Amino acid sequence: MNYSRRNFLKAAGSGVALTALGGGSMLAAVASPAPGLPVPMTKEKAIFILNGKPLVAEYEARTTLWEVIAVKLGLTGTTRSCNRASCGACSVLIDGTPFYSCHTLAMEAAGKKIFTIEGLGDEKNLHPLQKVGYLYMAADCGFCTAGWSVTAKALLDKNQNPSEDEVRSALAGHICRCAAYPAIVRTVMDTGAVLRGEAEV
Repeated sequence: MNYSRRNFLKAAGSGVALTALGGGSMLAAVASPAPGLPVPMTKEKAIFILNGKPLVAEYEARTTLWEVIAVKLGLTGTTRSCNRASCGACSVLIDGTPFYSCHTLAMEAAGKKIFTIEGLGDEKNLHPLQKVGYLYMAADCGFCTAGWSVTAKALLDKNQNPSEDEVRSALAGHICRCAAYPAIVRTVMDTGAVLRGEAEV
Protein backbone atom coordinates (compact mmCIF):
# COMPACT_ATOMS: atom_id res chain seq x y z
CA MET A 1 0.00 0.00 0.00
CA ASN A 2 1.33 3.46 -0.86
CA TYR A 3 0.95 6.46 1.41
CA SER A 4 0.64 10.01 0.29
CA ARG A 5 1.84 13.05 2.20
CA ARG A 6 -1.78 13.70 3.15
CA ASN A 7 -2.11 10.19 4.62
CA PHE A 8 1.08 10.70 6.61
CA LEU A 9 -0.04 14.02 8.03
CA LYS A 10 -3.42 12.56 8.99
CA ALA A 11 -1.70 9.67 10.74
CA ALA A 12 0.77 11.95 12.52
CA GLY A 13 -2.02 14.24 13.60
CA SER A 14 -3.89 11.38 15.22
CA GLY A 15 -0.85 10.35 17.25
CA VAL A 16 0.28 7.51 15.00
CA ALA A 17 3.81 7.29 13.65
CA LEU A 18 4.33 5.87 10.19
CA THR A 19 7.58 4.13 9.42
CA ALA A 20 8.54 2.76 6.02
CA LEU A 21 10.73 -0.31 6.10
CA GLY A 22 12.21 -1.79 2.95
CA GLY A 23 9.39 -0.89 0.60
CA GLY A 24 6.72 -2.11 3.00
CA SER A 25 5.12 -0.17 5.81
CA MET A 26 4.41 -0.49 9.47
CA LEU A 27 2.03 1.48 11.65
CA ALA A 28 3.09 1.91 15.28
CA ALA A 29 0.95 3.64 17.85
CA VAL A 30 2.79 6.14 20.00
CA ALA A 31 2.78 4.56 23.43
CA SER A 32 3.61 5.81 26.90
CA PRO A 33 6.94 4.73 28.46
CA ALA A 34 7.15 1.04 29.26
CA PRO A 35 6.30 0.13 32.85
CA GLY A 36 9.31 -0.30 35.10
CA LEU A 37 11.38 2.45 33.46
CA PRO A 38 12.47 5.28 35.77
CA VAL A 39 10.37 8.43 35.57
CA PRO A 40 12.41 11.61 35.01
CA MET A 41 12.75 13.71 38.14
CA THR A 42 10.90 16.95 37.60
CA LYS A 43 10.21 18.39 41.05
CA GLU A 44 12.33 18.81 44.16
CA LYS A 45 11.74 20.39 47.54
CA ALA A 46 14.57 21.62 49.74
CA ILE A 47 15.58 24.00 52.49
CA PHE A 48 17.75 26.99 51.59
CA ILE A 49 19.44 28.87 54.43
CA LEU A 50 19.10 32.38 53.04
CA ASN A 51 20.83 35.09 55.05
CA GLY A 52 20.56 32.93 58.15
CA LYS A 53 16.90 31.99 57.71
CA PRO A 54 15.84 28.49 56.61
CA LEU A 55 13.33 28.78 53.76
CA VAL A 56 11.65 25.95 51.88
CA ALA A 57 11.19 26.00 48.10
CA GLU A 58 9.80 23.57 45.56
CA TYR A 59 11.38 23.73 42.12
CA GLU A 60 12.16 21.77 38.98
CA ALA A 61 15.44 19.89 38.88
CA ARG A 62 16.74 22.18 36.12
CA THR A 63 15.98 25.38 38.07
CA THR A 64 18.85 27.78 38.77
CA LEU A 65 19.64 29.16 42.19
CA TRP A 66 18.74 32.67 40.97
CA GLU A 67 15.23 31.50 40.06
CA VAL A 68 14.72 30.00 43.51
CA ILE A 69 16.04 33.11 45.28
CA ALA A 70 14.24 35.74 43.20
CA VAL A 71 11.17 33.98 41.81
CA LYS A 72 10.31 31.28 44.34
CA LEU A 73 11.41 33.03 47.53
CA GLY A 74 10.92 36.66 46.47
CA LEU A 75 14.37 38.07 47.32
CA THR A 76 14.72 40.27 44.26
CA GLY A 77 17.88 42.17 45.21
CA THR A 78 20.07 39.70 43.32
CA THR A 79 20.08 40.80 39.69
CA ARG A 80 20.15 38.48 36.69
CA SER A 81 21.72 40.25 33.74
CA CYS A 82 23.65 38.24 31.13
CA ASN A 83 22.30 34.83 32.24
CA ARG A 84 25.59 33.38 30.93
CA ALA A 85 27.83 33.47 34.01
CA SER A 86 29.81 36.32 32.49
CA CYS A 87 28.93 39.60 34.22
CA GLY A 88 28.79 38.77 37.95
CA ALA A 89 25.61 40.76 38.64
CA CYS A 90 23.85 37.69 40.02
CA SER A 91 26.63 36.72 42.44
CA VAL A 92 25.73 35.31 45.84
CA LEU A 93 27.82 33.61 48.50
CA ILE A 94 27.42 29.89 49.11
CA ASP A 95 29.14 28.91 52.35
CA GLY A 96 31.20 32.11 52.03
CA THR A 97 32.33 31.58 48.42
CA PRO A 98 31.03 33.72 45.52
CA PHE A 99 28.99 31.91 42.87
CA TYR A 100 27.07 33.07 39.81
CA SER A 101 23.50 32.20 40.79
CA CYS A 102 22.31 32.25 37.17
CA HIS A 103 24.48 29.22 36.39
CA THR A 104 24.33 27.37 39.69
CA LEU A 105 21.62 24.75 39.94
CA ALA A 106 19.37 25.16 42.94
CA MET A 107 19.99 21.55 43.94
CA GLU A 108 23.71 22.34 44.32
CA ALA A 109 22.96 24.95 46.98
CA ALA A 110 20.19 23.12 48.84
CA GLY A 111 20.87 23.00 52.57
CA LYS A 112 23.84 25.37 52.32
CA LYS A 113 24.30 28.88 53.71
CA ILE A 114 23.43 31.38 50.98
CA PHE A 115 24.18 35.07 51.40
CA THR A 116 22.52 37.68 49.19
CA ILE A 117 22.54 41.46 49.08
CA GLU A 118 19.49 41.50 51.39
CA GLY A 119 21.72 40.12 54.15
CA LEU A 120 24.35 42.87 53.81
CA GLY A 121 22.34 45.67 55.38
CA ASP A 122 19.14 47.64 55.17
CA GLU A 123 18.07 51.28 55.25
CA LYS A 124 18.28 51.37 59.06
CA ASN A 125 21.55 49.48 59.43
CA LEU A 126 23.84 49.88 56.44
CA HIS A 127 26.97 47.77 56.10
CA PRO A 128 30.22 49.81 55.86
CA LEU A 129 30.48 48.72 52.21
CA GLN A 130 27.18 50.42 51.52
CA LYS A 131 28.06 53.57 53.46
CA VAL A 132 31.47 53.99 51.83
CA GLY A 133 30.09 53.05 48.40
CA TYR A 134 27.50 55.80 48.72
CA LEU A 135 30.21 58.37 49.50
CA TYR A 136 32.28 57.35 46.49
CA MET A 137 29.24 56.94 44.20
CA ALA A 138 30.36 53.38 43.49
CA ALA A 139 26.88 52.63 42.14
CA ASP A 140 25.75 54.55 39.09
CA CYS A 141 22.91 52.57 37.51
CA GLY A 142 23.27 50.04 40.34
CA PHE A 143 22.71 46.96 38.20
CA CYS A 144 26.00 45.31 39.17
CA THR A 145 26.06 46.55 42.77
CA ALA A 146 24.45 43.55 44.48
CA GLY A 147 26.91 41.16 42.86
CA TRP A 148 30.18 42.96 43.56
CA SER A 149 29.04 43.93 47.06
CA VAL A 150 28.60 40.34 48.25
CA THR A 151 31.83 39.32 46.51
CA ALA A 152 33.65 42.19 48.23
CA LYS A 153 32.18 41.07 51.55
CA ALA A 154 33.58 37.57 50.99
CA LEU A 155 37.01 39.08 50.38
CA LEU A 156 36.84 41.35 53.45
CA ASP A 157 35.61 38.48 55.64
CA LYS A 158 38.92 36.73 54.91
CA ASN A 159 41.22 39.75 54.51
CA GLN A 160 40.38 43.14 56.00
CA ASN A 161 43.53 44.70 54.57
CA PRO A 162 43.57 43.76 50.88
CA SER A 163 45.88 45.41 48.40
CA GLU A 164 44.49 47.08 45.30
CA ASP A 165 45.63 44.12 43.21
CA GLU A 166 43.85 41.71 45.56
CA VAL A 167 40.64 43.71 45.31
CA ARG A 168 40.85 43.84 41.53
CA SER A 169 41.54 40.11 41.40
CA ALA A 170 38.57 39.30 43.66
CA LEU A 171 36.24 41.46 41.55
CA ALA A 172 37.63 40.37 38.18
CA GLY A 173 34.44 38.45 37.39
CA HIS A 174 32.26 41.55 37.65
CA ILE A 175 31.36 43.87 34.81
CA CYS A 176 30.18 47.41 35.56
CA ARG A 177 28.37 48.83 32.55
CA CYS A 178 28.90 52.35 33.96
CA ALA A 179 32.68 51.78 34.34
CA ALA A 180 32.73 52.81 38.01
CA TYR A 181 35.70 50.51 38.67
CA PRO A 182 37.98 53.06 40.42
CA ALA A 183 35.20 53.98 42.85
CA ILE A 184 34.34 50.32 43.46
CA VAL A 185 37.96 49.36 44.20
CA ARG A 186 38.42 52.40 46.47
CA THR A 187 35.18 51.50 48.28
CA VAL A 188 36.38 47.98 49.08
CA MET A 189 39.80 49.14 50.26
CA ASP A 190 38.41 51.94 52.45
CA THR A 191 35.76 49.61 53.87
CA GLY A 192 38.62 47.40 55.01
CA ALA A 193 40.03 50.37 56.92
CA VAL A 194 36.64 50.89 58.60
CA LEU A 195 36.41 47.23 59.55
CA ARG A 196 39.97 47.37 60.95
CA GLY A 197 38.95 50.35 63.10
CA GLU A 198 41.35 52.70 61.31
CA ALA A 199 38.63 54.91 59.82
CA GLU A 200 35.05 55.95 60.42
CA VAL A 201 32.16 56.48 58.07
